[in-house]
Amino acid sequence: MGLGLSLAVLVFDQINNYRVKSSKKVSRARSTPKKQVITKKEETPVTVAASTPRVSNDQRRSAQTSQLVGWERNPFSTFSLSTESNTEVGFSSEKSIEADKSILLKNLERFNVEIVAEFNNDKVVLIDGKRFRQGEFLNDILIETIENDQITFKMGNTRVIKSVGN
Repeated sequence: MGLGLSLAVLVFDQINNYRVKSSKKVSRARSTPKKQVITKKEETPVTVAASTPRVSNDQRRSAQTSQLVGWERNPFSTFSLSTESNTEVGFSSEKSIEADKSILLKNLERFNVEIVAEFNNDKVVLIDGKRFRQGEFLNDILIETIENDQITFKMGNTRVIKSVGN
C-alpha cells in the first residue's frame, strides 16, 4: 500500500515538473552583437648587434660534452654527439674505475676481517663471525685470494686488498 502511494506521488511530481519546465522556455538570442575594437600594433624589427662573437661547431660540441662528463649522456636531449665518446674516453674510464673502487671500499668498511685460518691447505677467513673461503661471495663481492696478512676482494673489474684485523 505504501509503495503504491509513493509511486503515485512520484508520477504526479514528474508530470508537474514537466509542465512547469515547458511553459518557461526563454529565448536566449542576443539582441545586439557585442562590439569589438581591433587594434594592430606595429612591430619594430629587432636588429642583432654585430658585437656577438661567432662560436664554431667544435667549440659548441666541446662545451656540450664538458657539461655531460658526470652523466656520460644527457637522457633528456633529442640528439647525441658522436664525439662525446672520443673526447672523454680516457677521462671517464679513470673516473668510473675510481668510483667503482670507492663504492667497493665503502662496502668493505662495514665488514670486520677478524682472522685467517688454514685447514688442509685450504684457507678460511672469518668476517663478522662468518667463515668464507677463496672464491665465495660476500654480498656480491668475490673473495679472490686469501693470504695470511691480507685478502683480495674483487667486484667487476675492480680489486681491493684489505689487511686482516681491520
